[in-house]
Amino acid sequence: MAHFQIRKGRDIKLKGAAEKRVVGLPLPSKVAIQPLEFRGLKLRPAVKEQDLVKVGSVLLTDKYNPDIRIVSPVSGKVAAIVRGEKRVLTAVIIDTDGRQEATIYPPYSKDKIGNLSREEILSRLLEGGVWPCIRQRPFSKVANPHDTPKAVFVQAMNTEPLAPDIDVILKGREEEFQAGLDVLRKLTPGDVHLCCDAKATSPVSSQSKNVRIHQFSGPHPAGNVSTHIHHIAPIKKGDIVWYVRAEDVLRVAALFLKGVFSPERYVAITGEGADRRLYAKTVVGASVSSLLEGKLKADMRYISGSILVGTNAGQQGYLGFYDSQITVIPEGGKRHLLGWLNPGFKSYSFSKTFVSSFLPQQEVSVDTDINGSERAIVLNHVYDQYVPLDIMTFFLLRAVVAGDIEEAEKLGILECDEEDFALCSFACPSKVDVGAVIRGGLDEIEKEG
Repeated sequence: MAHFQIRKGRDIKLKGAAEKRVVGLPLPSKVAIQPLEFRGLKLRPAVKEQDLVKVGSVLLTDKYNPDIRIVSPVSGKVAAIVRGEKRVLTAVIIDTDGRQEATIYPPYSKDKIGNLSREEILSRLLEGGVWPCIRQRPFSKVANPHDTPKAVFVQAMNTEPLAPDIDVILKGREEEFQAGLDVLRKLTPGDVHLCCDAKATSPVSSQSKNVRIHQFSGPHPAGNVSTHIHHIAPIKKGDIVWYVRAEDVLRVAALFLKGVFSPERYVAITGEGADRRLYAKTVVGASVSSLLEGKLKADMRYISGSILVGTNAGQQGYLGFYDSQITVIPEGGKRHLLGWLNPGFKSYSFSKTFVSSFLPQQEVSVDTDINGSERAIVLNHVYDQYVPLDIMTFFLLRAVVAGDIEEAEKLGILECDEEDFALCSFACPSKVDVGAVIRGGLDEIEKEG
């Protein structure tokens, strides 16, 4: 077992942590699958409005690889197929019927899983709709089942602000988790790397078999997949690595042990704007209003995910497919008289701009203001304080902005994802969304081939 101490980065101690208490919520009246979340896929509907579906029924298929399916997390009726600008498919909304009838496949015993071939494993993962849980680096897109990865990483920790505690999610489910790891072990001739928090108490972090266990400690982004890959098995040009979140390992296990697509999702309800902060047991794609039990406020921002990499779901929105957290924070936009004279006892910044920076660290309150406007980027040392990868962030950013793809590749962009630069965006004195720039660079490189 290896231990890695991450020193670069920053923990944002945000107000509104969830109480470590799991509450089962009623099945939401509506759920949604949002196709734009599945990076790398060109999805088209396999159903029409008013069609009846079961748990595991195919909703969407990939245009270029029809074996990759997105399935329904509930039984009910297709209420709407929503399209945006240029008729881009943005959501498939389902009215639930409460019965949760499911498509059932032949189950396997734990012993039988070990005798399955890689082809049989791939076939079940694709047919059962669990394949989109497996993503790849570079490009952080849904993995291509025709590729063979040099390794598989299991992300069993999260260091984002107010992130859910993986120990809570895995409690009492160690045998299922091991079965999921045994399935993933069949997908690569290399190793399966289980990356855990050094402070984790779950037996998973020390007793899992047939995997290499690694412990990470330190500030965010110690829990990011890029950090794990960089320190354990760095990506070279031409390499492919797959990665899976710990909760999705349980989804993989359910498909083989029970023969069903498991729609279960544990969601941490967090943020100072949430009336009740707890772990909610619900389903994939649940509506924000159902998670917050209808207690919504007009002056709050409802984020699917964390404040660093989440998306603005809005009061009428839905939980993202890859998200296990709802964060509720105050909306910004309020102007303060002579605000530039304010010493900032309650303001939060990574720099020494406010008096609060010199006070003992406490839980902080943030809103959606960026406190300034975008301006020219100047050479500075700010970014590299928050990226624990062997990358010169400013020069990488400059290469992407200049369209110099070859230089960006030399500087390590293929090892990155936009989430790795979220702290840079938060701290940037020029108010530049550094992560979005990096994502643009990755998209351009993938497009160029």
